[in-house]
Amino acid sequence: MLDISRYQNVLVFFAHPDDETLAAGGLMARLHRSGAVLHVAIPATGIHSRRMVQPDPVQREKDLAELRADCEKALAVLGVAPGNIHLGHFPDNEMDTHSLLETIHWLEALITQIKPDLILTHHRYCTNIDHQYCHNAAVVATRPAVNSHVTVLCGEVPSSTGYLRPAQWEPNCYIEISEADLEAKIRAMQTYRSEARPDPHPRSPEVLRAVAKVRGSESGFFFAEAFMIQKIFA
Repeated sequence: MLDISRYQNVLVFFAHPDDETLAAGGLMARLHRSGAVLHVAIPATGIHSRRMVQPDPVQREKDLAELRADCEKALAVLGVAPGNIHLGHFPDNEMDTHSLLETIHWLEALITQIKPDLILTHHRYCTNIDHQYCHNAAVVATRPAVNSHVTVLCGEVPSSTGYLRPAQWEPNCYIEISEADLEAKIRAMQTYRSEARPDPHPRSPEVLRAVAKVRGSESGFFFAEAFMIQKIFA
């Protein structure tokens, strides 16, 4: 059984603001309760790709500032200190316009600074190209070496993971979360005013509760979050 309490310095690495909450908000709340230090790294903002109606530059900066403020408030609910939030400047849904090496270097610099013993990130076959880039970067940046053995777990992002068929999403790690952890996750998600959605959208409170219940039923818990193990060391 995975002893989650052994991880005390955690880097949560997801592409856009709200991905981290959707995939691992319950686990983040649990880790915070156990005394772990949480860092969150988000390389791309979740706003610039919505260009059907192009906002003027002033409005775009205003929207971006609001999203970043929401991100800080949401992560505070999950126990993340403002100084532990690391925001990048890669373009939303266009991270592939930069080389993967740039993303790897950005992440490697954070790993050197933070020295995490656990990284939570995206699933390899997530629909979104930015999610795929983050996964690939995490795999490369955590290459095992002497005195460097970082566990990497890949989470599911409702509204993205599983849309690419066949999904190839087959979780092999279930982590129990409490009802309080789940409610913290939902409160954090609702703080993302531009990203939260009403039922039956995958980002709605009702569906997030349902997913946690289903993952719990698959693993003998009342509530759980599911992950795929990328690498783990014993």
